[in-house]
Amino acid sequence: MSDDMSAYKEVFLSESADYLQSITDGLLALEADPNDLEPVETVFRGAHSLKGMAAAMGYERTADLTHKMESLMDTVRKREQAVDAELIDLMLRAVDAVKELIDDESEGRGAYDAASIVADLVARTEARGPLGPAWPQEAESVQPEASGVAAGTGTVYRVSVTVEPTSVLKSVRAYMAIKRLGHMGTVLDTEPSARDIEDERFDRTFVVIVQTVEPPEAIERALLGISEIASVEVAVDASRKPAVRAEAEESGEGKRRIVPKLAETQTVRVSIGHLDTMVNLVGELVILRARLERIARERDDHELAEAVSSLQQISAELQHEVMQTRMVPVGNIFNRFPRMVRDLARDLGKQVDFDMTGLDIEIDRTVLDEIGDPIVHLLRNAVDHGIEPPGEREAVGKPIRGRITLSAERDRDQVRVTVSDDGRGMDVERIWKKAVERGLVSPEDRDSFSDEDVLMLTCAPGFSTAEKTTAVSGRGVGMDVVKGKIEYLGGTVGIKSEKGKGLEIVLNLPLTLAIVPALLVGAAEQVFALPLSAVSEVLPTDEVRTTTVDNVPCIVLRDGAVVPVWRLDQLVSVSDEPRRKPRKKDHIVLVDVAGERNALAVQRLVARQEVVIKPLSPLFKRIRGLGGATVLGDGSVALILDPRTLFERGGARG
Repeated sequence: MSDDMSAYKEVFLSESADYLQSITDGLLALEADPNDLEPVETVFRGAHSLKGMAAAMGYERTADLTHKMESLMDTVRKREQAVDAELIDLMLRAVDAVKELIDDESEGRGAYDAASIVADLVARTEARGPLGPAWPQEAESVQPEASGVAAGTGTVYRVSVTVEPTSVLKSVRAYMAIKRLGHMGTVLDTEPSARDIEDERFDRTFVVIVQTVEPPEAIERALLGISEIASVEVAVDASRKPAVRAEAEESGEGKRRIVPKLAETQTVRVSIGHLDTMVNLVGELVILRARLERIARERDDHELAEAVSSLQQISAELQHEVMQTRMVPVGNIFNRFPRMVRDLARDLGKQVDFDMTGLDIEIDRTVLDEIGDPIVHLLRNAVDHGIEPPGEREAVGKPIRGRITLSAERDRDQVRVTVSDDGRGMDVERIWKKAVERGLVSPEDRDSFSDEDVLMLTCAPGFSTAEKTTAVSGRGVGMDVVKGKIEYLGGTVGIKSEKGKGLEIVLNLPLTLAIVPALLVGAAEQVFALPLSAVSEVLPTDEVRTTTVDNVPCIVLRDGAVVPVWRLDQLVSVSDEPRRKPRKKDHIVLVDVAGERNALAVQRLVARQEVVIKPLSPLFKRIRGLGGATVLGDGSVALILDPRTLFERGGARG
């Protein structure tokens, strides 16, 4: 390959992966509805585009294979070819072969032989026969879909934004407002036009028409967070009906699968290394900002304080935008699962409908990269052990086709990923019996375990209820891996099941691992950071009643709830002395993690601050109760408390 073409290699590899994913999605959609034109066009155009790109790169074998795929799909377009399981299987095999060929040719090797799949494609293409009138050809130009939420959802609002009179860059503030609204929904129009706004041909006020599921107060709050925005007025635009996408409408045969279109988008590909560097630099800026704020307070310098206030606004916006660049839709990982579920179900002789929702929910790229394998474990278990064979389902009055659902939804500063199925479910008593046999629990402790506690025993290393080991095996395979990975990311795992009805596994994940809001608290001379996502309330000691239950210090809240209380200075010490009650001047911080509530008694409340999470040295990673470290404004280091493990048998004691 010439040096000139080598410069385009990374771009080709990235874009070819996108096209192959679009082809796969189109084939699965076509299998679900063989009479639908749109996935036929998606697959045909994907193969055509890949052929041209491969030829331009000099990858002749890849170009030849994709040309054969294109020719086969052309016979489908002309109704000369029946869409059946064999055709879908053949095309999916061809997709796998293209991946292998691209790896082979891009590395300058010649090891992969695609002659067999090429011959199969040619044979199927030649075995054509008229099946009826050809489908109408789709227009050559395919418009990109609007960014934001899917059309057909939400309310249309008329958002009037007024910029402060002192602003010297009105168009920049307007651009930031429009972009932020684009993240919240779909921007339909602006008044004046986008060109006029860009050229600052407006006084101080402009209007954005946006369709979104967010409430008006959320829109207002988001825009007022931009510096130099003076006021925001949000009103429902009754003159406009929400745009409805035809694909999302119900038909007599149910919902049609939405197929990603192959379209040009106004995006720039940025390497992950650049993004990581930007996040690190913004993190250092956040630390420096905190230091300047401290200096301004200590010197009582009003001019410096005013400059720091402006810096705070600008750096907050910069931080928001940089963090947005790290946020990617979960669909980037989810889109590989339909093929996996389909292939596994066919191998096991089962019929499965696989649904995915919330594909546009965004999560930090670092988190997203880590959750792929846990979800694979859960989906494989759902197909193999959860969904029953068709005959068994029919015998118990269930539809022959099982249903597996993978969904994502936003919950404050977390993302909830749920994998559910309508299969056999889990037998709580059988799990308990297995746990007793393995010595994980004592038989007499059954009354102290809820059904959910028993289900969580399946996350013990190597635990399985499968009668025999297979390539996929039972529910226990990988559940310890799933739990360990999710907890490593700062998330939690929950399991719900009803025997014979199905299973639901919920993964609660943080949105980001880089910068988090935290409550700084003090014990003796040391300052610790506690993630705000786990803090439900802060109370003075005189507002609660202290008591003892089974020799364990507790507090009684206003609603009568009794919560165990821990003193932070004891949790972070190496002493094994008995737990002591809070002091009169302590502050009580209520910490809620996965529905479990504990109280933390701290000597000082220092501040609320966004902290940059720095990983701990490997020497300290095994210490329970610690999740990282951060640098404060005065240059000192504060340890970040891990609420999930802080209260386990004494917390951070090694």
